[in-house]
Amino acid sequence: MPQIRPARKEDLSAIAHLSHATALLGEPARFFPSEALWGELFVRPYLERGCCNLVAEEEGRVLGYILGACHPFCLLPYFLLRLPPLLLRVLAFAYGPPGPYLRYLLRLLLHPGPKAPYRAYPAHLHIAVDPEAQGQGLGRRLMEAFLDCLRTRGVKGVQLSTTRKNAAARRLYRSLGFRLYAKRASPFWRPFAGRPLVHEVWVLPLNSV
Repeated sequence: MPQIRPARKEDLSAIAHLSHATALLGEPARFFPSEALWGELFVRPYLERGCCNLVAEEEGRVLGYILGACHPFCLLPYFLLRLPPLLLRVLAFAYGPPGPYLRYLLRLLLHPGPKAPYRAYPAHLHIAVDPEAQGQGLGRRLMEAFLDCLRTRGVKGVQLSTTRKNAAARRLYRSLGFRLYAKRASPFWRPFAGRPLVHEVWVLPLNSV
């Protein structure tokens, strides 16, 4: 049975591989060719500055992960230090033609999903399970361990983002006590998925203050 353990910096490549392989609604992020750059932008910040990061591992293979931040601005120091040189490398073709990366990052800025108030729900998370390992309860185990960690740290509440299309994940969140806070139709995914999708933010109170 896969074991849940704290994520380590050495897990960067394994988590980046799984994250990149499931980024397009459970399919590979072919619109973002470099798995390494994906890891630098969307995985390493959590491993260096986040909290309660976990992986599900079996025989040395990472089958699932959850990456979190306990407050909304804890990742900012990483981006202030790392983003400028990363962008220079992108523009210098270090990861191949820069067009796909700049297009994706620009769309992230132009089409943000809805957010819940950080004062009530300061933490957030990202979770993924290898498609071959789904249906074994790994997502629930990761979520429960992550939420326990947040409670131990006295975090007031947590929010997460998903899409209306992600039915299995939405059922899991609801069963853990999350509720839908807001939703918004967004054109963000149109160039990548061929259609706009409904972005949702789900919330869970954890500790009263």
